[in-house]
Formats: sequence, C-alpha cells, structure tokens
Amino acid sequence: MAPSNSLEPASSSRRPTEASVLREMARVYELESTRSKLLATQFESFASSRFYPLILLLLKVGNVVGRGLRRRLHKAPIPAVALDPEVFVEPETVADAPEVDDEFVAVPPPPTPWQHRITLVRRGLHMLIHALKVAVKGNQSGRHSPRLEANSYVRWVEAYRNFTEHERLHLRSRLPALTNQPLISVVMATYNSNEAYLRLAIESVLFQVYENVELVIADDCSPDPTARRVVESFMKKHKNIRLVTCETNGGISAATNAAIAAARGEWIAFLDHDDVLVPYALFHVVLALNNNPDATLLYSDEDKVNEASEVFMPYFKSDFDPLLLLGQNYICHLTTIRRDLIDQVGGLRSEFDGAQDWDLVLRITEMVPRETIIHIPFALYRWRSHPASTSQTGDAKPWALQAGARAVTDALARRGIAAEVRQQMPSGFTDVYYALPENPPMVSILIPTRDGVYLEGCIRSVLADTTYPNYEIVVIDNGSVLPSTMAFFEEMKDRIRVLRDDSPFNYSALHNRAVPECRGEILCLLNDDTSVITPDWLSAMVAQLLLPGNGLVGAKLLYPDGRIQHAGVIMGIDSLAGHVGKLEDGNSPGYFSRINLASEFQACTAACIVVRRETWETLGGLDEKYQVAFNDVDFCLRVQASGLKVSYTPHAQLVHYESVSRGLDTKGEKLLRFWNEATMLREAWGFEIARDPYYNPNLALQHGMFTLAYPPRCSPWYTGIE
Repeated sequence: MAPSNSLEPASSSRRPTEASVLREMARVYELESTRSKLLATQFESFASSRFYPLILLLLKVGNVVGRGLRRRLHKAPIPAVALDPEVFVEPETVADAPEVDDEFVAVPPPPTPWQHRITLVRRGLHMLIHALKVAVKGNQSGRHSPRLEANSYVRWVEAYRNFTEHERLHLRSRLPALTNQPLISVVMATYNSNEAYLRLAIESVLFQVYENVELVIADDCSPDPTARRVVESFMKKHKNIRLVTCETNGGISAATNAAIAAARGEWIAFLDHDDVLVPYALFHVVLALNNNPDATLLYSDEDKVNEASEVFMPYFKSDFDPLLLLGQNYICHLTTIRRDLIDQVGGLRSEFDGAQDWDLVLRITEMVPRETIIHIPFALYRWRSHPASTSQTGDAKPWALQAGARAVTDALARRGIAAEVRQQMPSGFTDVYYALPENPPMVSILIPTRDGVYLEGCIRSVLADTTYPNYEIVVIDNGSVLPSTMAFFEEMKDRIRVLRDDSPFNYSALHNRAVPECRGEILCLLNDDTSVITPDWLSAMVAQLLLPGNGLVGAKLLYPDGRIQHAGVIMGIDSLAGHVGKLEDGNSPGYFSRINLASEFQACTAACIVVRRETWETLGGLDEKYQVAFNDVDFCLRVQASGLKVSYTPHAQLVHYESVSRGLDTKGEKLLRFWNEATMLREAWGFEIARDPYYNPNLALQHGMFTLAYPPRCSPWYTGIE
C-alpha cells in the first residue's frame, strides 16, 4: 500500500481488470442516472400541478415588467443565460456568413416598439389560455408546455432554424436556378375540424417560399359547417385553394382520395387538417426533386407542436430503411409522392383508416427502386399534439394502431414473407417475428478462444438454450494450454469440433482458415465471452438473414449487469464508430424505439453475427490487415458495398463480457496496433464514416448518440447552388 504522503495513487500498484473497469463505469453511470431520475421525478411532480403553467406565466410577466422597469430606471439589463457551455456555438459573424445577392435580399427592419409589445401580448394571451386550460382540466392529458419545461429543442430551433424575412428572400433568390418547378398539390381531408388549427394549416401552405402550389381540401360531409365556411373564406382571396365536398361521410381515405382526384399537380403532398408546414417545406421538396430527377417518393423529418404553439419532440430520421418501416411508419410526415404512382396502386384504402398513410407507403415503396426514395433531413412538418391526436398518445385512437398492424400483416403477405406481427405497447409499433423455412439451413457457429475464461459457460449455454434445430459448434483453439480447457474439449468431443490453430493471434486469419472446415450454409461468428438470453436467438437471426437483400444480421448484446452493450453500430461517432444504446438500461426502447425494432445499420459487432457462407466467400472473408479491431466493421461495409444490407434484430439477445479474454487495447503495442487499424479503417471508408445514412445529420457525433447536434451538419439555408 502506498504511504499516506505519497503522490502515487494507492491503486497504481494494481492493474485494473476489465471487470473492475466495467464496475466503475457502471457505478458512475448509476450514480448519475439515479441523480438525474431523482431530479426528473421531483420536477415532474412539480410540473404535473394544474397551476404550474400559470405560475410560470406569472414569472414570465414579472421578468417582462422587470426588464421594462430597468429600462425606465436606466439600469443595465441582466445578462441572458447562454446556451449550455458544452454545446454553445458562436453565432456567425458578418464575415463568416454566406454571401447573398443584395439585389434579391434586403435585411428586414427591426420591429418597432409597438410591434414588439403586440408580439408580447399575443404570446402572453396564448400562454394564459393554455395555463387556464390546464388549471381547469389538469395535466392528465399531457397538456404541459414543453417550452416552459426547459425544452432544449426550442433553443436549438431558435439557434439553427429561425426563419425570418432574410431567409425567405435568400431562398427565393435561389428559385430561378431550379429548372424543374412542378405544380405540387397539397391534399387535406377535413371533418368537423378545429377552426383555429385549420386556419393555421391553410396559412402554412399559403406562406410557402415555393409558390407553384395548390391546396385541395376535401370535406368529409362534416355535420358542423365551420370547416367549409373557413375554406370558402380563403378561396375568395386565393385562387390556388379548392374545396371538394363529399356527399357522404366515407372516412379519411375516401375523402383524401377525393382530394387527390381533384388535384392537378404531378406531385401529391399530404397535410392533416390540424398540422402545419414550415415555410420552406415545399422549397426543399422541389430542391430534392431537382437534385434527384428519378425520385418517386420523398419524406422529411418532423417535430410536434402543442396547443400553445410550442415545438418539441423532433424525429430526425434514418434514410430509407424498409425493415424499420415494417416496425413503424417513420416516413409519416412530410410525404410527397408522384401522382401516377398513387393512381397505379389505387390510392388510399378505407379498410386501413387510421394507418392509411402507412399502408400507402408500404405499397409504393415495394414497387419502386430503393434509390428513388429520398429523405430530406429537415423537420419540414409540425404534427399537432392535442388530446384527440395520436401524436400525443396511441390511446386517442386505438383502432389506428390496430390498422397499422393489419397494414404490416398485409404487406408481408403480399411479399410472400411468412411472419407473425405483434404490437408493442404502449408505443403501438409493430414487432415482426419472421418464420424459418420448413428445413432450416445448417449454421456453423465459430467460437475462437485461447483458454477462454467464459468458454465453457458460452458453449453450455448455446447447447442448452438454443432452440434452432440445425447447427454445429466449431471451436477455433488458438493455443490453449490449461488442463481445464483440454478436459472440457475432451468432455465435449461428441458435441463440438475443435480446430487447433497455434499461429499468432489474428482474429481475421483464424476465421478465414476455419471457414473451409465448416459444414454450414450459414456462418455465425460468436465470441467465447457470451451466453444466451433468448432461446430463439439463432432462429431470429437466421430468419431475418434469409429475407431478400439481407447480407448480415447482428444481435442485441447486454453487459452482465443488464445494460446494453450493442444494438447496432453507427458510423462517425467520435470520428469513427459507436455502439447504439451502449450503457443504457437493457429494457430501454432507444430513440423512437430504434433498439426495440429490427432495422438496418452500416455495421454490427462480430461478437455475434450471422452471414451466408456464399457472401463470406464472395467477399474473401475478413480482411487480415485488421488483426483484432475493426475487422467486423470493415466486413460489414464490404457487405453493403456488394449491394446487400446489414441489419440488427432485437429478438436475439445474449450477454457479452466484451474483451475479457484478450484484454483492452489501452497501452503499449496493443494501443499502437489499435490506432493503426483505426487509421486503415478511416482511409478505406472515410465517406461512410463521415455520412452514415442511418444516422441523421441533425444528431450529435460527440455529445451523446441520438441527441441534438450543436451545430447540425446540414442547414435548410444551404441549397447547393450558392
């Protein structure tokens, strides 16, 4: 033990083990998580009070009055609190700002004092109405204000998506450079619509930067004539608004089809009667059409807006992922589809009302080339959140959730894929369990080891807990010497095969030499420091692998304490790659349930993957330049480059102790070798690392996965024609 006056820490004489490092990390995470949860619980209890919005409104009024008094008394204003210092980004100076043609862009004059006062009064009235509603009705329906609850997205929008007259003129100055400016028909169905929300929806279309637009509204025989009256009042002033009156109440699909039939545009954009488009929404749709002449369907990111007109809960989406689309309608808003394709599939289907848009997207996307489905990485659509909307809770329209499950079931049957569709509650997303063929192919499970600490437990777990009927276990023994290991091999000689390979450790080379000795059509790479949690792990992985276009499938891996170790790999995290969900609770659904749903990724860890033997041999196996690290990432990226997809299934769950057998690459030759392999990966796959199609450029690479990026790596003000 170090003396008490020594500068050397007492722990320096003991080399930390993998287990101790994990325990320390887990303890720190647990303490921070516990503290955060305690504060969140206390705050939630306070925020759930029906008088909470009223109290905060009074505080805001007090602040406004205080600022006014300080001005009257000629005192300096109290400095505003800046953004979080960890994520604060200096605003652009005039010198740094992009050049804009002065002929087209004029800086708008600052608001007059009276205009400023009117704005404050309007905002105050909005908040007062909201506060009074909550005071009367309570918070049972989730009526609390996200802005008043320190919603970081509000600040993010103000910093990076603040649309002013300057931005409007800037984007309008770029319109002449767009050679293709088609008529876009925005279609909307109304039925006893809320007048205020309907007016906002219509105004959001009229206020678009791109003006070659028509709005076609079909009223579904509303008993209340308010919606028709509102639309007719707009029609008197705007020739690009038309009303279709349905003779009978046929439901949302029938009404929307009526609007589509009356539309004149070659592109159809869908807008609900209580939602709004951001002013630059259709500009970016047309910009994407010019950049992608073969486009068939376009979709954007989205966020929500509450009853107090405050934005929250952005969904920054993946590029097109057909596997994820079977779990949730993540395409949703804003969707723009070529008119002839909608006609070709027969429009929306009334039997799927409530999920009619999901059903339409499933039918369209399965008939067009994948590369013609374009994702626009901006929140162009604001989904209204109120008690009667599914944007707030699935309980508002349970029949809509059931319709979604039926739409997915129908899509699978149409494609000839045998599967069982279950609903995940409370999210209402669908969980698809794919079926194995009648005669499942043989799987060779390859387990490399050298006197592995957990080898015996790993193999016994596979043998005892795996329900897949047709597999072999092939142990790649890279120089084991312990008598206990030899005795275990002898005990298991009738149930496993051991391939002895005493060459210097090279993970890639060991597998490449072992594969020719395997008998399976499918290869499963499995670490010797894993153990089975879900008995159908291999069945789920193989069934998903056998889907058309799939080249490799990874599993959900947990640490021994139940926290997530791997649920897919995102490229670009910390300038290289990172595991989705790492150190989150094992039951965490992840960002919009990405952890709970099967989806595509650029890579998965080879601690547990399955791949067709044919794919392996076509690609030449693992690249032996990557002796230890990144061989799996490189292989996955080569699978993708071959035209096949890499995917993840949450139904295969195993414990993974991670690098217990070989140790960590934290010092000496191991660290040098690690950085050399990292450099090789960057040189070979720089573009894939810089731009992961399954990870949105509005999300952070450095401050935490699936959190807001400061700044985002894309801007709606940049058009590519600057």
